[in-house]
Amino acid sequence: MTDSSSEVDMVISEKAMKNMMAGEGPSSKSPAMTHLLRIGTFQLEVAPNEDIDVRAFFNETLDKLISAYGDRLLEIDVKGLPVQPPSMHG
Repeated sequence: MTDSSSEVDMVISEKAMKNMMAGEGPSSKSPAMTHLLRIGTFQLEVAPNEDIDVRAFFNETLDKLISAYGDRLLEIDVKGLPVQPPSMHG
């Protein structure tokens, strides 16, 4: 059984994959440019083409993330990350 946040994640993942695939090939018109959306620990990079309105796509993504996670979207949980001792640089 899946919850609604899993469905949102899947839709976002599918759109992101389509966008990444669209930007894979070299373009003779101009070099590939990507746009990055980073919120908390969420990160999405889009390689747009003429069919993609990046601003609208990012706004739609942000709306879905807020509806799925609310205020928790901006929380960063680092409790489970391994602690690395400070290193000395010479």
